[in-house]
Amino acid sequence: MPVVGSSAYNTAGQITSLVRSLLNDAQGNLFTDAVLLPYVNSAYRKVQRAMGNAGAGGFLTDDALLVVTAVSAQDSSLQVSITDATAPPNQLPTDLLLPLKLWERVNGSSDDFSEMVDLTRHGGLPSRPQDSILSVWEWRTDGIYFLGATQDTQIRLRYLKAYPDLTDATSPVLVRNSQEALAFAGAALAGWSRGSPLAEKWDDAAADAIEDLIIQAVKREQQTARRRRPFSSRSGYTPF
Repeated sequence: MPVVGSSAYNTAGQITSLVRSLLNDAQGNLFTDAVLLPYVNSAYRKVQRAMGNAGAGGFLTDDALLVVTAVSAQDSSLQVSITDATAPPNQLPTDLLLPLKLWERVNGSSDDFSEMVDLTRHGGLPSRPQDSILSVWEWRTDGIYFLGATQDTQIRLRYLKAYPDLTDATSPVLVRNSQEALAFAGAALAGWSRGSPLAEKWDDAAADAIEDLIIQAVKREQQTARRRRPFSSRSGYTPF
């Protein structure tokens, strides 16, 4: 008996085929893949934003390892950063939307990683001379900023990511079971661009399908037991 593939991912070609059927162009006389892909990609990004805002775990990436180079001299006015422009291999991941947590250890060591304190919404980085560890970080202007450390430091990054755009019919659609949401939204955009009176109906259908995906994601998250961390571990506050 042949083995059936286990992946539940659709391809972009399956989505564009459904869009053509919705637009009464199953043969692709007008709505070819090349015409439809920009609309489907717009729908794809919309679905990702909606599910990411709902807390869907599929957009989390962990264990990205980067190195923050030691500062040459201690200076309380100095800050260092990791951005898209940082030299490889230590630039931000290309699919990063938002960093969530960072840990650190001495670069080249096998020490356990220690969690760093996020000061993004807590007044930003303080002004103080560099120490042997980074200890704190801030996300601003699309970069992760540090005070710097007197030794090379390896950081472990957990972040929220975006999936790459679909480039052709064989591209995998990485949001599972999303074919109707993408097809309805793609049909709405393609139809609207050509003045179709059905565009609004497809947009309503897309909203319903996206809502179904969100409900599914929320239910999955609600099945996971969560324990709040003590205030001191979240804020960096140490009681007297």
